[in-house]
Amino acid sequence: MKTRIKISLITILLSCTIAFAQRQADVTTTFKQDIQQVLLNPLNGHIIVKEKDALSDYNPETQKTEWEIDKNTLVKIGNLEKAQKVLDAVGAVAGLAASFQSADDIYFIQGSPYVRSVIENRDIIINSLDGQILFNSGTVDYRIVQSQLLPELNELLLLASDGKNFYYVLWNLEKSEEVWKTELGPVASMMSMFKDLFSLKNTNTEDKSEILDDAIYTSLNGILYKLDKSTGKISWQSKDKINRFYLTQTGNDIIIIKNSGSLLSSKQALNIWNSKDGAPIWKDDIKTKYIIYLEDWSDRLLIAHNSGFNFYTYADGKKVWKKDAKGNSIKKVIPIGQDYLYIADKEMNLIDKDGQNKWKRFVEICDNDEDPVYFLDVMGDNQVVYLTGSYGNLVNYATGKKIWKKNIDFEKDRPVLYALDENTNTFLVYNDKKVYKFDARTTERPDPIAKLKKVKNEESISDLELFDWGISLAGEGDIIGVGLDGTIKYQNAYDEPGGGKRKFLKASGKIAAFGLDATAAVTQAEIVFLQKKENGELVETGRFDLFDKKTRKTGQAAEAASFLLTNNVLSGVSNRFNAMKSNSEYAFVLAKGANGPVLVKVKKADGTEVDKIDIDNNKPIYEVDPVNDNVYYVYKNELRTFSRK
Repeated sequence: MKTRIKISLITILLSCTIAFAQRQADVTTTFKQDIQQVLLNPLNGHIIVKEKDALSDYNPETQKTEWEIDKNTLVKIGNLEKAQKVLDAVGAVAGLAASFQSADDIYFIQGSPYVRSVIENRDIIINSLDGQILFNSGTVDYRIVQSQLLPELNELLLLASDGKNFYYVLWNLEKSEEVWKTELGPVASMMSMFKDLFSLKNTNTEDKSEILDDAIYTSLNGILYKLDKSTGKISWQSKDKINRFYLTQTGNDIIIIKNSGSLLSSKQALNIWNSKDGAPIWKDDIKTKYIIYLEDWSDRLLIAHNSGFNFYTYADGKKVWKKDAKGNSIKKVIPIGQDYLYIADKEMNLIDKDGQNKWKRFVEICDNDEDPVYFLDVMGDNQVVYLTGSYGNLVNYATGKKIWKKNIDFEKDRPVLYALDENTNTFLVYNDKKVYKFDARTTERPDPIAKLKKVKNEESISDLELFDWGISLAGEGDIIGVGLDGTIKYQNAYDEPGGGKRKFLKASGKIAAFGLDATAAVTQAEIVFLQKKENGELVETGRFDLFDKKTRKTGQAAEAASFLLTNNVLSGVSNRFNAMKSNSEYAFVLAKGANGPVLVKVKKADGTEVDKIDIDNNKPIYEVDPVNDNVYYVYKNELRTFSRK
């Protein structure tokens, strides 16, 4: 059954007390050193294993190591003296050494099959599919601080340092060679500018790159650069620090969002800069608490922010509508055809393309303007559905009148979780031990179809999954199944091993490391690119989340998918990706067993505990493959494979 689930997923750990015979690993593979980390390669299902001095690829099907890279290999293809010189120079600068990747950490470069790691104080980048070394800092005179994939070029844009200067480096992955290196400035003078980058403070600043024609636009810790794609020469760099930037559809201008005031200010400012020289086009910034929604129409921008909602012309930033859309503290805007549904304070309203009200009055949707909005959209032909921290109801789209005489009242101190079956336009909503069910035909406020008598830790319920039989709920001390008819199918309660919140892991599919996850929370700000056809119809050509690194429809997600599939990086990757997305049968629970912690596999359909694996501590190193449900657990220098039961 096709479903769409829009809930805020927070990973948590569940635990329980169970006594079982010890489950032996199906396969145990011994490595030379203790294993520091394992990483599932979602493209082929292999396990990348990191030891202190080696990185290898383990194929569970053949039970063999496909490739291995150790320090001896790197020394042979590098210059030991040069590598040590760079290491000494970097280590001599206070704070700089801490900015480089940890020696026991491995991760995928977003949007790629390429893995970054550190062996013997050398930064390496490897094609995870064949073990080919694409970059080895032992062959150059610098180390990597940051890396960004440019899928269009199959190249990496690196921020690097040799301890004296910072550089931008364009690295060709096909040839494994440097294209150009551009000096940004001395380390001594730039360390203060990069202090937030190195200290990993959350400044709400996203480093990213975009390519247009012969230029690369890239931001680094709030500084925006325009680089010549062929030579790396800096055409210009911004004087002000920014948080985000987006190239306009014409490519002639850049939409920039920055903090209004200090870098850590909570207020934001928006302007358009000329891409040729980086000069502001608008005389004054739009200053606000936060930006909610943008539409780029090629000649104008629709900008919705905390204190205003209007169109602004590219040329001078003047408003198109005579008055802003009514309402203060605007929080969310949803385009519906040529209309706009939006939330202001505690209410919502509908306006047309000219900014005129379509409803006679605002519709109250919550008690407090700080209440979260979990869902707001059109369901069926003529209903708007809203679920907030206070209420839930249906509203007639044409008239703006509530369909139910009374709202569903939600308990504010309890989570509101929901799932929507798009085939039937049916909602299932959970709050305060109650489950509600309704669809577009529901004319009166629904009564709960299920009431749970007791939930061990109800405040922590934060995972809801829809199946053809009903819903599963998961929280810090509970796994619960409720049928579509309201029957409580099962209710499992658990205790934690060793105390403290642990990680709850469900075997559901997404390749987050590759930027292919296409979901976005309803509260995230967005920028939408629109183009007008000859008949006047507006067509959406792109959509980005303004303050999240995920993108939808275009951008990194599309680039990554295109790069992986059209370039034949891996035969059959699409089949595996689809399998990952469809597999959501089980939850894996770190639990308290008779002799210590146990990893328990729970079938969501009926709550059955189908597998239990003894582990040696409360913070195990393990991976679960959501396609075949294999569990890969690390014990010292052993990789123990527990096959699906």
